[in-house]
Amino acid sequence: MSKNILIIDDDEMSRGLLRMVLEYDGCECVEAENGARGLSLLESKSFDVVILDNAMPVMTGMDFLDRLTRIPHKPNIPIIMVTGFLNAVIRENATRLGAYAIIGKPYDFGELRAIVAQLCPSACSPQPHSFMVANMSQTYSPPPT
Repeated sequence: MSKNILIIDDDEMSRGLLRMVLEYDGCECVEAENGARGLSLLESKSFDVVILDNAMPVMTGMDFLDRLTRIPHKPNIPIIMVTGFLNAVIRENATRLGAYAIIGKPYDFGELRAIVAQLCPSACSPQPHSFMVANMSQTYSPPPT
């Protein structure tokens, strides 16, 4: 049985790449472009994990976490927050609001996949990829010929 992952990020390319990686690992993913859309999806569908960007228009990740804590009978879903602006204040606030893990961008796909696999051990298991996902903070050098 695969696990349902909600990916909330305003960057379409980031969402798509993460979805591709997690679906390769056996997860089913749904995408949302901001926190407001993510909350709406939570009302209509059950998810096992939420991967949440922080800096987004309409509703930030922190606002999403805050709203989620105010929902009566809120779903108990582990949330992995990813942010390009990671600092002690964001880490403290996200933890206080219930984030399971906070990861800085650009993140290591292996680390994120391992956390998802830990949260969904029966369904999502990191598979050795036949493709390489490059860390966007590093420059690419072609192999010598």
